[in-house]
Amino acid sequence: MPDGYLAMVLHAHLPYIRHPEDPGIMEERWLFEAITECYLPLVQSFEKLVKDEVHFSITLSLSPPLVAMLNDHLLQERYLRHLDALIRLAEAEIYRNRDNTAFRDLAVMYFERLNVVRRLFEEDYGGNLLLPIQSLQALGVLEVITTCATHGYLPLMQTREARRAQVQLGVEQYIRLFGRPPAGMWLPECGYVPGIDEILKEFGIRYFFVETHGITNSSPSPRYGVHAPVYCPSGVAAFGRDPESSKQVWDRDTGYPGNPFYREFYRDIGYDLDLDYLAPCLPGGNIRCDTGIKYYRITGKGHNKESYQPGLAEQRANMDARNFAFNRGEQLKYLSGRMDRKPIVVAPYDAELFGHWWYEGPIWLENLCRACDTGEYGVKMTTPANYLGDYMDNQVVNLAASSWGEGGYNLVWLNPTNDWIYRHIHRAETAMVDLADLHPAAGGAVRRLLNQAARELVLAQSSDWAFIIKTATAVQYAVQRISDHIGRFNTLALRLSEGEINEDELADFEKRDNIFPEMDYSIYSRHYRVKHLRSGEKGEALKIVMLSWEFPPRTVGGLARHVNDLSRALARLGQNVHVITCPAPETPSYQLLEGVHVHRVDQSLLTSKDFMEWVGQLNVGMVELAGELMGGEPFDLVHAHDWLVGDAAITLRDRYGLPLVATIHATEYGRNRGIHNELQQRIHQLDARFALQATRVICCSNYMANEVNTLFKVPRSIVHVLPNGVDPSNLGRPKQLVPGKPDTVSGEKTVFFIGRLVPEKGVQVLLEAIALLLPHIPELKLLVGGIGPYEAYLRSKVRELGLNDRVVFLGYLDESRRNQYLKLADVAVFPSLYEPFGIVALEAMAAQVPVIVSDTGGLSEVVSHGMDGYKAPPGRPDLLAYYIREILINPGLARDLSRQAWKKVLTVYDWQSIALGTLEVYREAITSYSEAGQAG
Repeated sequence: MPDGYLAMVLHAHLPYIRHPEDPGIMEERWLFEAITECYLPLVQSFEKLVKDEVHFSITLSLSPPLVAMLNDHLLQERYLRHLDALIRLAEAEIYRNRDNTAFRDLAVMYFERLNVVRRLFEEDYGGNLLLPIQSLQALGVLEVITTCATHGYLPLMQTREARRAQVQLGVEQYIRLFGRPPAGMWLPECGYVPGIDEILKEFGIRYFFVETHGITNSSPSPRYGVHAPVYCPSGVAAFGRDPESSKQVWDRDTGYPGNPFYREFYRDIGYDLDLDYLAPCLPGGNIRCDTGIKYYRITGKGHNKESYQPGLAEQRANMDARNFAFNRGEQLKYLSGRMDRKPIVVAPYDAELFGHWWYEGPIWLENLCRACDTGEYGVKMTTPANYLGDYMDNQVVNLAASSWGEGGYNLVWLNPTNDWIYRHIHRAETAMVDLADLHPAAGGAVRRLLNQAARELVLAQSSDWAFIIKTATAVQYAVQRISDHIGRFNTLALRLSEGEINEDELADFEKRDNIFPEMDYSIYSRHYRVKHLRSGEKGEALKIVMLSWEFPPRTVGGLARHVNDLSRALARLGQNVHVITCPAPETPSYQLLEGVHVHRVDQSLLTSKDFMEWVGQLNVGMVELAGELMGGEPFDLVHAHDWLVGDAAITLRDRYGLPLVATIHATEYGRNRGIHNELQQRIHQLDARFALQATRVICCSNYMANEVNTLFKVPRSIVHVLPNGVDPSNLGRPKQLVPGKPDTVSGEKTVFFIGRLVPEKGVQVLLEAIALLLPHIPELKLLVGGIGPYEAYLRSKVRELGLNDRVVFLGYLDESRRNQYLKLADVAVFPSLYEPFGIVALEAMAAQVPVIVSDTGGLSEVVSHGMDGYKAPPGRPDLLAYYIREILINPGLARDLSRQAWKKVLTVYDWQSIALGTLEVYREAITSYSEAGQAG
């Protein structure tokens, strides 16, 4: 019986290099050298092991760029020409070294070896090295996994959409190649930050790898260190790199590849011999580079090198392989005595180390597999997937950020030599996301353009370019590649914005950068899950009972509009939505409105004039009405909005066994900036009960989510943030005005506010700002829309500040009148002191009115300062006045802010996306409630 397991992991990756316009480009040789010295020798070793019936397991990560290049007919043809040139050079070397027995024998070895490589590549594998890899996976000796699209370094990507696209492209290419999803994924450079695992889970990835300190620095501390996997909260497993096995191979001073008997990588005839002699084998005939023909062994650290002796090197590789097996056996024996399971040593390496950098690497690896199969060392080879099959119960931890690069974090890919690239890549990232959202169903040339833009972006994101710049190797080439891809992306985006697509130019770009021919640009959309969540996992519609105390035409605040728009969006997605709400004058007790069943409680049940008693009567009526509806097909879930319907929601949950989703739009504590009386205390307690009894909680902003977590101790893991939305089609800016209503005269500058007139909305601050502005802009006029208990105070404030002829109170505004006054506005201002979200600001943005908001609560998340609006600190009339003046005196600035805000509304705050996010919460709540019931 083995004492434990060894997981050898080889990560095979090269940057995507394909230049149809230049058949002699040097960088294409990176692929050719890797095939000759690494990939093909490794495949040969694996096939020999299979033939000899040696039991072994290797995990092989194949990057999408490498797969694309290995599968590319142009590169396959160029590789054969490259081999032919090397064979001729080796033949010439036999003659040139006819008087040097040692070198002649080595030249013969290279000549014979190159001919074998050519025969295997062309005749046995049909020019495609992926075919034997597929066969080896089918035999069960290789577990092939994938990595991100172009090996983009995920921790430094700005958007979740960009990270997700990198993962998705890698997974989809793997499925096309192997006919099934990958079990694992190699994170480029082992770069991890929290949240990446959640994306992997979305695509069914079971495991990934991290550097040692990603595990050891996790919280809580891992019981078994890196010698057992851990689960992220998402349920995806992480395996950590074992430092001992890593050091034995990687260490530049003590690692195996530095043994004096091994071939010296840095002495190649490409640099030693006459240029004219080498010319037929060099790029362009005059660029020196490695040929792969090397005559010396490492010997020592000095310049004097002895000739390479393959026989002695092979013997040493066998010795080192057995030494490695022995050391792993001793390590596992020690660990197994301290663990209640068999430990696993995870040993990941760059595949290119084996054969390219370390010429004897494939021989070493083959002998290691043979040594482990003898059972002599107590080591059994396995794969991560097999280990997880044996040990499904693993510790759950929060992994630490990490990478396997120098310093253990981001230093290699973000430093003074390469930091300049990110402002260009990040700008392209966000632009690509916006383009995908602005063109959800493009066809023809527009679709081709968007797909090519996505290709250019992923190619620019390759981690290789930043690495090359940092290590100062092929710097000029790396800089050129970034410049080319970003340049092409920008060109395509400009062509689209101008509506002038140059099809010849587009075709040229498609020919140059043809990776991912099945590219679908919509994967960058914030709303991409539309395709996967239309009506749930199996296509069934959910039956939802939605409780809200207000619903149009009974509208008090933003809650009514939110429930109305959300319910209609859910209905459009095929869901069966029943809203139970208050009665409204001259409105039927039941209506079917755009697919939503609206049921109103009987007015006769609501008799109390005491507010809290009235709320109680409303909840009783809602429960009775829901019970009647339960007589037919039962509901799947209760979705309740705010504490006023909390009693009914909890009763329905308990009586009918339904999961409860609670949307908390605001809290009593937040509205009043504290709890100051008995009524507020009672409502605060109802807020808390409502939140704590819910299966899942939805908040409209991160600000509100944190408030709910802080006030009520609701676990952050069950709180989801979904913004309010807006329907731009309802916010046109009509030319006509309401007859007889206050208007502005020609030349006036109009500031508009709409909202409930309560202290927390901050209108009193806006009035002070207007007073500060009037000496500078005497034509200023403020229109105040809305009603509320603070109106009398605000009117007295107007008189106090001498603003009587400059401020107009418009009263309650329905949607039509709101739109008409938005048309008048030069700027909309929302100076709230407390604001969970601020739907009115979003509506102004959708009406293409420049906005200024307080830098507080959800408003802070809606507006990006200086990009699509301005933010002023709450309670600061001086700064509010400054930003109002900036917009009023700079029409160009106002137009730019409005244009960017409009784009944000279209791409971030559309109801379809929010409804889909809500459906995801519903599914999660149903699953969680069901599992809790089974556990109980």
